[in-house]
Amino acid sequence: MAKSTQPAWAGKLRKQLKRAGEEDRDLSRFGAGQHEYQLKPPASAEAVAAFEARFHVSLPDGYRNFLLWMGNGGAGPFYGLYSLGETEPGQLPDYSGGAVLPLGTQGCTLMTGLVLDGPDRGRVIYYDTDECGPPTVMREPDFLAWYDRWIREVIAGYNDEEMYFGLYLDGKPQELMELYDGTTDVQTRIEIVESCYKFQELPSRQQTYFKKACDSEQDPKLRMVLIKMLSHFHVPGMEEQIGVLWDFGAYPEAISVICHSGGWAVKEAWWPRVLERMSTLQGEAFQDACSIFFILNDYPEIHAGLLKDQLYRTDLDQNDKSVLFHRLSELNGREEVLDYFLDYLPDERNHERAEYMPLIYAIWVTKGIQDPRLERIWVSLLDKFRTTQDAQDDYEGSQMHLKDDCCLGASHPFGVLCSNLMNCLDRFGLDYRGGWKLLMDDGQWADWKREHGFAS
Repeated sequence: MAKSTQPAWAGKLRKQLKRAGEEDRDLSRFGAGQHEYQLKPPASAEAVAAFEARFHVSLPDGYRNFLLWMGNGGAGPFYGLYSLGETEPGQLPDYSGGAVLPLGTQGCTLMTGLVLDGPDRGRVIYYDTDECGPPTVMREPDFLAWYDRWIREVIAGYNDEEMYFGLYLDGKPQELMELYDGTTDVQTRIEIVESCYKFQELPSRQQTYFKKACDSEQDPKLRMVLIKMLSHFHVPGMEEQIGVLWDFGAYPEAISVICHSGGWAVKEAWWPRVLERMSTLQGEAFQDACSIFFILNDYPEIHAGLLKDQLYRTDLDQNDKSVLFHRLSELNGREEVLDYFLDYLPDERNHERAEYMPLIYAIWVTKGIQDPRLERIWVSLLDKFRTTQDAQDDYEGSQMHLKDDCCLGASHPFGVLCSNLMNCLDRFGLDYRGGWKLLMDDGQWADWKREHGFAS
C-alpha cells in the first residue's frame, strides 16, 4: 500500500534531527557515537501490520507514525532505537501497567521501552532488566513528544553528563522559573530546582530569582537544594551560605563554594575544616579541596605535609591522584612528602601508559628537592623511557628549528616524561636540545652518567 504525502510534523522533525547532528558534530553526547544521528529507512505499513499480527498487539499511534514516516530504528536517546522486529513485547516483572516493547538500550542492564496497553499506553518507560530499581514512566504523553524533547535538548546543548535524559522536568530556564513561582508545594519546587542542572549555564535573571528564593526559604530541605544548585552555577554571594551547607552535611557543595566563589578571607577561614573532611572526599569535591590549598600556597600555615595522609589513600582514582600531585608540586615543604615519592617514582606499577599523567605530576613534586636518592631515580627513569618510540619521536621534534629558533616540544606520553625528567636534572647541564641529543646517543649518555656519578 503506497504512502500518502509526508506529514508536516515529520518534515519538521527530520530538519530538527539534522540540526541536532550539526550541533553535536564531534558526537560527544552519550551514545551519539553509536547512532550518529542517522535514522534507518522507514518501515512499510505491511511490516508494521505483520508485527502487530504476530504478537497480537496494537502499536500506539505516535510510535507507529514514527516508524512509517521517520525511520525504523537508528538515531535516538542513549544508544539509539531498535528496529521493529529486533525485540518482542513482553511483561515486566515489576510493572503491572501493561505490556512493554523494548525500544533500545541505555547501557548495561538499563533499557528504554514503550508501554503498549493499560493506563500508560503510548508512553516511554525506563527499566532495569536486573530489577535493581522500579521502572519509571516518562512524563511525555507519547513517544513522539519524548523523541522531540530529546532533539530539542541536544540542540540546546543541555548537560547529559550531569542529568540523565528524561528524568527531570522539561522546560527552558524561564519556564522552570515560572513553574517554581506558580506552586508552593515543597517537593514540586525541589524537582524544579534539581531540573536546572541540565543547563550548561543559568541565566542571570534566573540566578537572581532563585537567589532571592533561597534567602527567604524556611524549609531546610528546599533551602539546601537551592544552595547546592546556585553553588553549582557559581552564583555570586553564596559564601554566606557555606555554614548552612556545612551544617546540612553537604560538604562537597560547601567546598565548591569555598573554592570557586569564596575570596581569600573565606578560604583562610575554612581551610582547617576542609582539611578535616578531606579523607571522606573523592572526585570533584576532593579536587576542589586540593585547589583551596594550592590557592593559599603562600600562606605560612600551608605546607605539603598537611596533605601527606591523602597520598596513602587507596580509594582515589587517577584524576584525583593527578590533581593531588599537581597541587602538592606548588606547595612549600615538599620535603615532608619525599618518602612517599621515593617509593612511588620507581614503582613499576606506576609506569604504565595509562598512568603517565600522575607520574609526570609526581616528578613535578620532587623537582628542586636536593637529594641524591631522587637524582638516581630520575636517571633510572630516563634510562627506561629514553628508549621508547615516544621519546624517539619527540627527540626528532626537539631538533627542529622553527621561528625564533624554537623547536617542537614533547607531545607523546613517555616523551613528555623524559622532557620533565631532563628538566629536573637541568643543574647538570641538560638543556632541551642538547639533553635530547645526549639521551639518544648510548655512548654519550653512558659517559654523562659516569661523569656525574650515576654509572651502574
